[in-house]
Amino acid sequence: MEQEVPRRPPLEIIKQGSLWVVEDYRQGSRTGETHATHDSQLSAMRYAKSKMEADRHPCLVRWDSPRSVGGLYWNPLFEILTVRRDELVGGWSVVPEAGTCAMTVASTRQEAADRAKKLQGLYDFKHLRVYDGRGEEFEERAHRFLRNDITRSGVRFDPDAVAEIPEPEQPDEPEPGTTSSDEPAGPSDVGTVGPASPGQLGASVPDVTQVEFTDTDGAVHRYSTPWHGGTDAQILTVSRKYATDEGVPEAFAEPFERWQAHDGAPNVAAIHESGTDPTSWVAYRVGAHSLADIGTELPARSRVEVLGDVADAVDTVGGQSTTLCGLVPENVHLLEADGGRRATVANWGIEWAVREAVGLAHDGPFLAPEQREGRLTATTAVYQLGALAYWLCCEQRPPDPPSPDPATMPRPIQSVSSRVKPHLARALAADPDERFDSAGAFYRALAEAV
Repeated sequence: MEQEVPRRPPLEIIKQGSLWVVEDYRQGSRTGETHATHDSQLSAMRYAKSKMEADRHPCLVRWDSPRSVGGLYWNPLFEILTVRRDELVGGWSVVPEAGTCAMTVASTRQEAADRAKKLQGLYDFKHLRVYDGRGEEFEERAHRFLRNDITRSGVRFDPDAVAEIPEPEQPDEPEPGTTSSDEPAGPSDVGTVGPASPGQLGASVPDVTQVEFTDTDGAVHRYSTPWHGGTDAQILTVSRKYATDEGVPEAFAEPFERWQAHDGAPNVAAIHESGTDPTSWVAYRVGAHSLADIGTELPARSRVEVLGDVADAVDTVGGQSTTLCGLVPENVHLLEADGGRRATVANWGIEWAVREAVGLAHDGPFLAPEQREGRLTATTAVYQLGALAYWLCCEQRPPDPPSPDPATMPRPIQSVSSRVKPHLARALAADPDERFDSAGAFYRALAEAV
């Protein structure tokens, strides 16, 4: 019996000579199956939209030129993929909103969300919605086509960047050959483009010839690139949209200079290069994974060790009086060498400071209450470390203020004692004065309780 959600490639419409061709979009080469040719773009569009819905292709890409996308059109069946709590199976189900069959089931919300991200990339769902336990509120993630705004004027999209991935044996476990990012390289992936231009990269970074878009939303953008000596790097740069706004260079410079002064420390991300032309940017070393990628896959002991590395980094960069932030899973990178693993921390509040300078709101489950109000305190980093600890120890989203009650906290994961609850509650106190005095003090109390 046919799958309820077949894995078919997107369709594309592209002009070849005097004809408009409707074919399968195959990343890596233009060898996709040709379905029809038309004398006009209008007739090609009519045919392609009808075929997209009849044969259940996920979406349609209309090219205006070999490197410029003029339009994106989605099949309603692939509009939304949802993650919801399913009491019938006692777990979390990943189900297309327009369907009824679960594509996968997981025991925890985080595991289901991680699988759903891969499925979103493999099957080209437009949006992924991860609901809370009550099924009322959700977090939404857009397809990479949308996150990178590839139809915007001036954006050059490379269709030949990444070869197509092999079919996975199971939809939630792609075969080797996919990328190590949170989405596999496939028909939906923006991919690696090169050589990089200042327009693609958003900054004039020397010697960079390949760049992968990691996060190009908001005031600060992230890119991944190979670096000298076979290592990987991430590039953090101010969006050119805000580059000339008053106070932005200074907002970037203050946390960057604090980071630069300590980037030789073991748990502080090593800075490769930095600059200010055409916008402020910094390139720094990363490992194969960030804490956001595999945090809840680590053994309990490794999670506690990572928290210790983060605490050491905080106390190294800020001591017990400097206001710091930026402790979110995406900024904690895991480096492996000589059979061991260590965590390094990057960013150090650059993104928060730039958003504050341009007047953008602050939001996210790992932000302290005062950060949302546009200010930092001497214990903001303690709160953020507590939020990381809560997520790693309980495998749940950090609670919203006010201060959590230890009695109502969820049971920690196996191998973590419930004695950590009061320490987590103290670190997550809404009142900055009620928290631990330092990240190190919190970590020591947590480690003794574990």
